[in-house]
Formats: sequence, structure tokens, C-alpha cells
Amino acid sequence: MKKIIIFAAALLPLLLTSCDENEQFRGELYKKVIYLLSTDDYTFQSEHELGEQTTGYVTVYCGGTEHINKDVTVTLERDDEAMSEYNHMYYDIDESRYAHELDPSQYKIESYQTVLHAYSPDNYALLPIKITPDGLSPDSTYLIPLRIKSVSDFEINPNKKKVLYEVVLKNKYATMASITYYQVTGVETRYFEAGESAGGISVTRIFAPLSKNQVRCFAGTNTYNPNNVTKAEIDKYAMTLTINSDNSITITPYGNLVVEMLGGATDNYFDINARGYYVFHLHYRFQDVINGETLWIEMTESCVQRK
Repeated sequence: MKKIIIFAAALLPLLLTSCDENEQFRGELYKKVIYLLSTDDYTFQSEHELGEQTTGYVTVYCGGTEHINKDVTVTLERDDEAMSEYNHMYYDIDESRYAHELDPSQYKIESYQTVLHAYSPDNYALLPIKITPDGLSPDSTYLIPLRIKSVSDFEINPNKKKVLYEVVLKNKYATMASITYYQVTGVETRYFEAGESAGGISVTRIFAPLSKNQVRCFAGTNTYNPNNVTKAEIDKYAMTLTINSDNSITITPYGNLVVEMLGGATDNYFDINARGYYVFHLHYRFQDVINGETLWIEMTESCVQRK
């Protein structure tokens, strides 16, 4: 009997501790906290079609294992500090790579309030943002910095109370949400003073959206890494492809590239192949410096979209 009493006395504190831990755990499960959906660096990417105004959304969540039993009004506001914190964290003093706050003329937030509705099957609410992306550069990052200003009930998660809404450009032919590759095959002819040299080429080329019917790519076999390409390289080698209403293509320089389109619509046009892949058929020449000699390089090529 003494042994049983001693064992029970020793076990009692453990049972009490276990009950306390269960109660704490239960409290965490049922605790209601309001927060904004974002990645670890507070960004949230949303693709927007060039050539039109489209609507994206900031998502407001309510944490907890049960739905709320009352409407909760969540008010957002512009975050004056978020942009600076983001740029210093990722780019330090390299201001040339800084993200840009999207100009207010290119977006509209009709209301900075949204409501989490009681007993809704969803535990989130959406705050719409209308974006007009035309004129934005594919080489820059554009953000709308927002944070929770107030909630009508419950707590705000201090670690998830802000979001950097990132506007990602896209059109029919390319997107900046991921790298858009086209496989290029054809013939390259280099015209040296001593004579011409021709050969087959196969290269992977990156396409970037510029407008509803325009994309940018590098001429010839020149390629680049989007993570470290310089403005000088873009100015030197980039060309603009404009897809016209009849699917013919017009080739023009994007920066300082000297480029001339050869032939007409029968040589430069867009179509879709039997497998459903986009294809750009191009015929042009451009100038480059090879071993100190400035020469014309003629390209006859097909660029097939990679999926």
C-alpha cells in the first residue's frame, strides 16, 4: 500500500504537467490570428497581362482550427518601410538592382478594407488590386508595399502582417514568372572582309514580354543569364520582335544594336506548329565585332517555344 501511495504521489505532478501542456496546445490550435499571405521575404507574385487592365488579389487569412463566429474587418495601408528593408536585405548598396515601388498611376485599390465573414467555408478574404502594366520593364522588379493597419477583432500575426505585392509581366508569348525559353535552329553567315563563313546553329534563347504583341530577345547566338545580365549587354544585343495582326513579324533594335530585317512577311512570321508550340521564323542581319573586325552576321532561323 505504501508503494502504491508513493507511486501515485510521484505520478501526480506528471499528470498535471501533461494537462497543462495539452491545454496550451489546445489554446494554440484555437487561437485566431490575422495575417497576409506571402513568401518568407514577404513577396507575393501575381502575373498581369500586358495590353489590358487586370485584377490581382492580396489574401488575408485567419489562423486557427475553427472558423470565426463573427465578421472581422481588416484594414490595410501602404507600408513606407518595406521597400527600403527589402532592397537593403537583397541588394545592399547596389542601387542599380533595387526593386521599384509601382507608380500609383499604374494601379488602383478601390478599398483598403476587406472582411473575413463569419462561418464562411473559407478562412480567407481577398483585397483586389487593379493593375495596368503597360510601360513596365521586364528587367525591373515592381512592388506594392502593404501592411495590416488594423483588425476589428482578434490578433495580428506580427511576423506576417505585411506583403510586397509583385507585378509580374506576361503576354501570349512569354512571361517573367519563369524564364521563357525558345530553341533556335538555323543558319548563321558571317561576312568577313576576306569572305563569308556559314554554318548551322542551335542555341537556347530567352524571350521577355514587352507589350501585348512585342517580345525581346538577343540577336544571333548571343545569350544571357537573367540573374546577372547588364544593361550594357541588353543595349548591345537585344532586338524587339513585333507580332503584327497578320502574324508577320517586324524586327527592330531594342537598344543600340544595328539590325536589319531581311525579306518580308514570307521570311519573318509567327505560327503554331503541329504540336501546338509557338514558332518565330526570322531572317535578319546585325552588326557585331569579331576579333576587332566589325562585320555583318546574317541569321535565318526558327525559334520554337520550349515547354
